[in-house]
Amino acid sequence: MAGNSISGTITAIATAFPNQVRSNAWWEDHYPELVANAREATLARLWADFEDGQASVYDRAIARYLADPFRGTVERRVMSPGMTGQQLELAAARAALAAGDIDPASVDLILLAALRPDSLVVGDAAFLVRELGVRAPAISFETACSSALVGFSLAGDLVRAGRYRRILVIVCCTYTRDVELGDSFSWFLGDGAAAFVVEPSEHSGILGAHTIPTTETCGAFAYQPTVVDGAATLRLRANREIAGRSIRDNSELYLRRCVDGALSEAGLGLGDVDFLVCNTPTAWFAQFCADALAIEQTRTVDGYPRFANCGPSLWPSNLALALRDRSIAPGDLVLGFSIGSVSTASSVVFRAGEIAVGEVEI
Repeated sequence: MAGNSISGTITAIATAFPNQVRSNAWWEDHYPELVANAREATLARLWADFEDGQASVYDRAIARYLADPFRGTVERRVMSPGMTGQQLELAAARAALAAGDIDPASVDLILLAALRPDSLVVGDAAFLVRELGVRAPAISFETACSSALVGFSLAGDLVRAGRYRRILVIVCCTYTRDVELGDSFSWFLGDGAAAFVVEPSEHSGILGAHTIPTTETCGAFAYQPTVVDGAATLRLRANREIAGRSIRDNSELYLRRCVDGALSEAGLGLGDVDFLVCNTPTAWFAQFCADALAIEQTRTVDGYPRFANCGPSLWPSNLALALRDRSIAPGDLVLGFSIGSVSTASSVVFRAGEIAVGEVEI
């Protein structure tokens, strides 16, 4: 990428979360037997093969959470009855545009990844464009929890090629409407959306990127049709035999391949990195990534205690957190990494510019 002085850079970012917070105490009050028998429940069995003292970096990171039935989850943001993913998407998009003082009419492409969309098959993109009142083309795409970082990479390439000048990337997660509250699998899932604007820059933006498939995790998680109270719906299920094992066995491999590829393309090394932003699908993932890459914990960010696993919204919400507390400053070299099960893992190295930050609760 060094051959072109123009890069795609994030100029504005915002998050949108439901204002309802569900803590662990909610399950202790409503499902006391489930909590009391947590060792036999789905969440515990996902990570049943882990033991203290094992050799891998991943094992060491998870060890401190094995005695906790909630596996380190503290709070989750939860959609209220009747709330839609498109409401979250629209709120995040408007907040990002407002933070950057950007006229919606100046956006010339929208990339949207919803897990899962309100409108099945055709996705949410066209509906969002209608609500925003713009005429930009909109494309629905999906690569699970890595969607935001892949969307950043795609938008950066399109901007660098001169095809578009201002791209709005939106990601959304609505896990909680597709899980059973009486299953401990729901304990580590939350809802949320994020949006960011990518524009051309000569001084900041993407320097290198690398994305790989995560085919080894196929079958770990799936949406399955079912009937609840006489109505057809979808349920998100975890395959207990595949999920924990495949994630454990492959996470470090995915991390190193993506990071090495992105840094190599940028002509940089880990010693050049100022800050690490990874997605945090579990309570231990930020620590795992930092330890595996020998990066100090003070140079990364972890939004999991506030938001739990909110899928593709994780990476941009962590970036927004780091920007709000000024852990990342203009000119810093930022390493991004995101893992998605049954999809892709991706890394992006970018020079941070001036990034406006917004947030909203609905």
